[in-house]
Amino acid sequence: MRSISSAWKYAAAASIILLIGSAVFNYTFYTKYKTADSDLVAARVELQQQKELADAMHNDMGVMADKNAIPVSLKGMPDAADAAARIYWMKNSGDVYIDPSNLPEAPSGMQYQFWAIVDSKPVSGGMITTLKDGKTVHIQKMKSFGKAEAFAVSLEKAGPESPAPTKVKVMGKI
Repeated sequence: MRSISSAWKYAAAASIILLIGSAVFNYTFYTKYKTADSDLVAARVELQQQKELADAMHNDMGVMADKNAIPVSLKGMPDAADAAARIYWMKNSGDVYIDPSNLPEAPSGMQYQFWAIVDSKPVSGGMITTLKDGKTVHIQKMKSFGKAEAFAVSLEKAGPESPAPTKVKVMGKI
């Protein structure tokens, strides 16, 4: 039987120690890589949300800053004194935008509806969206009107548009 020289024993022990050290080193860096990767994914999601928010704010500012926009403040009625909304009526095109962010949250089963008063009669401008994907909706485009005397928002049963306003919450004249 041949004896193994001590140099080979030390080389084998060093190889085993290096193998174990390499495994620990690789595991540590793999764990850090996975953590960094998940942090990167979370940062990308946050960046996309912030980009969408910035785009929405840019669009809102564009409506408000338009030289053709006539702002119309809608004040709360006696039963909704704290409610308010703002309309941006484009005098050149008749387009109408509403900022419903100061309307109180609609009760369950109810929804806000936008109205224009045209020739002393209410004409529906569409249903208002106040929340989308859990976020408050700010300025949104409604149906266009060639002319209007005033604007109003009513609280109606959720679903299809109501043919006439029932509970007017805010109103304002041009």
